[in-house]
Amino acid sequence: MPKLEDFLPNLTEFVPTEEEYLSLYKLLLRTTILGEMLDDEAKKDIFIPKIFTGIGQEAIGVGAVLAAEEYDWFAPDHRVQGVLLGRGISEKEIICQNGAFAESIYGGYNFGIHIGDIKKHIIRFDSDMGINTAVGVGVINAMYYLRDVINKQKIPTGKPTGEIKNPVLLAFFGDGAMSHGNIHSAFKFATVFKLPVLFILNNNGRSIRTDKRYQNPQPLFASTAAGYGMPFYVLNPATDPVLMWRATKHAIQYLRQTPGRGPFFIECVTERVSGHNAHETMMMSNYVPKGLRKEWLAREPLLHYTAQLKKQGVLNEKKEKEIKDEASKNLVEAFDAIKTYTAPTKLHQVFAPSKPPPVLSFYGKNKIRTLTYGGAITEAMHQGLEIFPKLRIFGEDVESGGVHGITKKLVEKFGRLRVFHTPLDENGICTFAIGQAMSGLIPCMENQFFPFAKYEFGPLLNFAGTHYAVTGENLPLIIRAPAGGGFVSNHCHQEMIEALIAHAGGIKLVAPATPATAKGLLLSAFADGNPVIFIEQISHYNKKGEVEEDPYFLPIGEARVAREGKHLSIITYGAMMVERSLRAAEILAKDGALVEVLDLQTIVPMDTDEIIRSATKTEKVLVVHEAKEKFGVGAEIIKMLNAFVRKVRQGGAESQNNYLKDYYIKMDVLGAKDGSVTAHPALEKLRVPQVEDIVAEAKEMIL
Repeated sequence: MPKLEDFLPNLTEFVPTEEEYLSLYKLLLRTTILGEMLDDEAKKDIFIPKIFTGIGQEAIGVGAVLAAEEYDWFAPDHRVQGVLLGRGISEKEIICQNGAFAESIYGGYNFGIHIGDIKKHIIRFDSDMGINTAVGVGVINAMYYLRDVINKQKIPTGKPTGEIKNPVLLAFFGDGAMSHGNIHSAFKFATVFKLPVLFILNNNGRSIRTDKRYQNPQPLFASTAAGYGMPFYVLNPATDPVLMWRATKHAIQYLRQTPGRGPFFIECVTERVSGHNAHETMMMSNYVPKGLRKEWLAREPLLHYTAQLKKQGVLNEKKEKEIKDEASKNLVEAFDAIKTYTAPTKLHQVFAPSKPPPVLSFYGKNKIRTLTYGGAITEAMHQGLEIFPKLRIFGEDVESGGVHGITKKLVEKFGRLRVFHTPLDENGICTFAIGQAMSGLIPCMENQFFPFAKYEFGPLLNFAGTHYAVTGENLPLIIRAPAGGGFVSNHCHQEMIEALIAHAGGIKLVAPATPATAKGLLLSAFADGNPVIFIEQISHYNKKGEVEEDPYFLPIGEARVAREGKHLSIITYGAMMVERSLRAAEILAKDGALVEVLDLQTIVPMDTDEIIRSATKTEKVLVVHEAKEKFGVGAEIIKMLNAFVRKVRQGGAESQNNYLKDYYIKMDVLGAKDGSVTAHPALEKLRVPQVEDIVAEAKEMIL
């Protein structure tokens, strides 16, 4: 309960010690010299793709990072090199990463200042502006979940909350990012969940070459933060590292003292005096008035801060020279090291090795019951929450069961810390989930409908799908995606988009066809350690099948022979098309045609060995899928089989084997017709493969 004194103004003043004044100076000096040398280096012949600096804006990152604690988290943008240096990433590492050399942090992946380090609490920057800010919101929420729920750290009775670590996220971004959905997703989730996030805007007047007035009709953006209910400061100009340090200290104090207040916003007004990247600096006269640039160059933070410290008696000529000489020497050595760096020669794997499922000793019923497809998925989530303490399930309407009723009764058993609603923002849900996964949790988010994944393609494809290849770090993320037709709806609810996601890479796609496989594959997705999209057939939620009561794990990446045959292989996936293919096979069997039905179960990674085994057995392959026929998964399977046939023919030519020289597999694809998803069932029958369509196509191939 609040006390009367709690309503008095907080009169705390933050004044640096002499040591802190000098720490600010040293980091500001290192940051300034690094930026200037990188800017100069860009004019030389050496291979450095793009160099991004924050010349004239150094005080922002320097003041903020030194005001924070070791246990805080950072989502830097491409201007705040001071944050990286302040968190222990060396000049040598920054320069090497700028060149994307083999010896760089990411081994030739992610150029420039796209740098992160989970051990140093830095969330990697990406060109999808503001994405690491939104991901960081998920990270900071996860930190408190790990502290309070997993590690069960308690606040000592009767003691202030300041005696327990309350980490804060410091997120940096520019005025251009203020127009991007990622930033607004971050604002929405941070304010709704009342998270301790310090948003730091570098309003430097330019988004590449676009004036900030195209981002905002007002000169400042702080009113946008106020619209989200955030308190804010404005530093204008933001060129003094002490003022930035002090503002950050006050904001962090606000966030730490009473957790649950929600985020804070600091707007830092500067002017970009170098190009968007260093190669473009010479073009600035085309879009920045020369007089304005000269004015802001004269406001150089290091110049003014040096004079200030001398006036205060903190710095003298001798000390200044010693510090400068040491910083310059280290930077010269860092740049000289470029001569020793090499071009990368290795591509990285896109998936982490799948984690083995846990050994379960506390189950032993081994009972088989009849469950619906939807019921089996619900049971998998119930058991998953019991088996994996770090599993959390969230999304739109999840607490109340979801629009399809699949998450029903989860919240009653496991509570709102593990099963909870989110804002209706797929982009925000996905970035939040990525942050949870980066922190070591196992997030399972629900998209109400599979096509809604298109609204999260930025974080899903640009960040989640590339994360292991870039960083070598696991990202255990599950996205449940109710999918497909069979009910009256529209394009936004029924479009099958698995080929779009498969093409991006780094994301597993699982499409179970039966209640038994749905349960076993979802439990495996929880254990896998990679991003997995779990495609559930909406029209089959009430279809029944036998399911074991105990939890079990089915391997991701293995196809299942749903029906044996020898005259034709139907290769398919998803509950609707597997069911229709099996019905078609039954009809064909009456005419003596024995059709094999291969249920892929997993689209990515695809079980190519099993596809080839079935194809070579029947030498006739019909790929059937609900998605559009053009540019789809079927085309990928045909391409793979054609490559196999060419290899067999080549072997036949080399061995003079006439049969192998002329080896042939007859192949075709049957999918949905081009165009939009239709609403009326009569039109869906014309668009999506029906049983009779599969039968007709199969007969044509067998004859």
